[in-house]
Amino acid sequence: MKKILLILVLLIPFQAMAERDYTSGNYWTVTSVETKPGMYDDYISDLKRVWRKSVEMMKADGKLLSYRMFSNVYPRAGEPDLFLMIEWKSAGDALDMTDEEVEAQSKKLFGSLDKGTEAAIKREDLRTIKSQTLLRELSFN
Repeated sequence: MKKILLILVLLIPFQAMAERDYTSGNYWTVTSVETKPGMYDDYISDLKRVWRKSVEMMKADGKLLSYRMFSNVYPRAGEPDLFLMIEWKSAGDALDMTDEEVEAQSKKLFGSLDKGTEAAIKREDLRTIKSQTLLRELSFN
C-alpha cells in the first residue's frame, strides 16, 4: 500500500508538468496591405464589392468562421495600413482551396474567369500585398 501511495505522489508533479498553460484554437490568415497613395477609400470599396462577397461565400460553405478588417491607425514608413483577417475552421481550409474552387468562386463573383483576372490586375493599381501569414490562436488555460 505504501508503494502505491509513493508512486501516486511521485506521478503528480509529472502529470502537472505535462499540462500546457494554453489551448490551441482556430487558424487565422492575416494579410497586410499597403494602399497606393490616394487609393485607400477606393480599395475599401473594392473590398466591400469583392472580398466581402468572397468570404461570405466561403462562410456559407462552412470553410471559415469569421473575418475582420483592421486599419493601422498610425502606420510608419513601410508598414501596411490595412490588415485583413480570416478565421478558418482548420488549417486545411485555409491552405487547400483547389483550382476548381477558386475558378468557381471567380465565375460567381465576376461572371467569368477572365473578368476575375482583369479585376485582380486592376486591383494592383489600388494596393500592394505586403505579406500573408497563417497564425494559430492560443488561449491561456
